[in-house]
Amino acid sequence: MKKILSMGLVLLMLAAIPPQAMAVCEEPSDPSASIPSETAEASPSPSPEDSRDTETLPELPLPDSSPFPSPSPSPDSQAQGESASSIFDLLQGSNATKEIDMAAYYLGEMCAAAAEGDTEAGHEAEANRNAIIERNGSGEEEISFDDLYLLSKLIYAEAGSSWLSDDFRLCVGEVVMNRVASPEFPDTIYDVIYQKNQYSSVSDPGFSSLVPSQDCVDVALRLLQGERQMAPSVVFQSNFAQGEIFSIHEDLRLGDTFFCVSNNLDLYP
Repeated sequence: MKKILSMGLVLLMLAAIPPQAMAVCEEPSDPSASIPSETAEASPSPSPEDSRDTETLPELPLPDSSPFPSPSPSPDSQAQGESASSIFDLLQGSNATKEIDMAAYYLGEMCAAAAEGDTEAGHEAEANRNAIIERNGSGEEEISFDDLYLLSKLIYAEAGSSWLSDDFRLCVGEVVMNRVASPEFPDTIYDVIYQKNQYSSVSDPGFSSLVPSQDCVDVALRLLQGERQMAPSVVFQSNFAQGEIFSIHEDLRLGDTFFCVSNNLDLYP
């Protein structure tokens, strides 16, 4: 009788144990928990809630179907560990295209140096540009930094006021260029501008240290590259008529400026 009571007591105690306690030694029900680390990439991506406590996550590549693929760095930039920072790195294409682009680049450097009054940088950019033109054999015209700088200063001294138009500045500079090409005047920009009793602004003590504005430098470059808007015979600019009038620029602050042609028209084609 005692044995029967003991067995009954044991059965009652087993029945009272919760099922969770009996499953302690069983295999886990989540199959992903037993996947080796080598095959972890094949497992489903964790949800944002599951990855909140993760300090770092590996950067995954964009899928092939992405409309915005990540640009691949060039081998040079990968080797150097930095992105392209110079115009040489940015230029692409044939060698001839690079030469032309670099000639334009150094011309821009000349203009920037003129607008800053940096003659040393301007001469260096001129030398680099001329070397590229000579090596490339493109026949592109060489431009003197000294001519660009001096013509810019003259235009600035004569028509540098902010309210004046580039068309007026072109006319002022064009008179200089027409004189250079004329048989009646000196043959260089320097000699034309510094010709005695021609440009009163040049005699100003501050002219030598004058730094032109970017607008005046741009106009000077356009003229040195051949742009014209008046007849070649227009060689006079003054606040009064010096012969046959080609055009008049009216300004309430500066007064009228007369652009006149030469009295020897037979010298001009």
